[in-house]
Amino acid sequence: MKPNRGVIAHILDLRMQCRGKKVAIIGDIHGCYDELSELLDAIDWSPQSHILILTGDLIDRGPKIRETLMFAMNTPSVYSLMSNHEQKLLRYLRGHQVQTTALVKTIEQCGEAFLKDPSLLKWLESLPWIVRYSDNSYVVHAGIRPDRPINRQEKNHCIYIRTWNPKTKKISNEGIDPWWYEYPYLYSSQRHHSAPSIKIFFGHQRHDKAWISHWACALDGGVVFGGTLRAYVENKGIVEINAKRAYELDEEKRPPSTSALA
Repeated sequence: MKPNRGVIAHILDLRMQCRGKKVAIIGDIHGCYDELSELLDAIDWSPQSHILILTGDLIDRGPKIRETLMFAMNTPSVYSLMSNHEQKLLRYLRGHQVQTTALVKTIEQCGEAFLKDPSLLKWLESLPWIVRYSDNSYVVHAGIRPDRPINRQEKNHCIYIRTWNPKTKKISNEGIDPWWYEYPYLYSSQRHHSAPSIKIFFGHQRHDKAWISHWACALDGGVVFGGTLRAYVENKGIVEINAKRAYELDEEKRPPSTSALA
């Protein structure tokens, strides 16, 4: 049984902080710090003018994990989401038994002193599960259950969901169940016809295109596998930077680039 099952995810509301600022949301970085730096230059980013939201998965797999963590932890106006990779690192640092295969590069690159610094544990514990940056726009690492309102999402769903089956309630059954974003957001469309629709920006699954339904934007371009580092910038749209090389073989099952729209 995974930890946090049934625990409702708190929403970090950044609407006040985002007023008068440009909002940029960046997909899974996985230690690709050079590509991150290039992307920030491409969007003319500065901590004074922007609010930067990262979808999580900052660690593991890539070549500059420590640099990526230092940027996320210490840069003003930067917020990162809790993800399955950060959750595993948090459990590891708390002394829980976890499978450390995925954490090997993080442990090697960061070193014992960095990982045992109390500031890292405190930062990991502070990561939000859902970020709200405008009235109808949210950022989450993996996605949400479409049959639940945004303020009733479980933590596990926020960092693990891939598919959704309303009968079995399974959240990860690739090849059998539809992807979660192929449904409409059922809470507003069926229960409250006058309620505004929402937009969800997420990472976790590599996609070859960003907008995969009318309400979901996929920001994981698979940079660590030789794809792109992708950002959504308000009033500008999608901005992508090509990976300098493939740092790891992509062995994960990924959705087709032409998903059926809900």
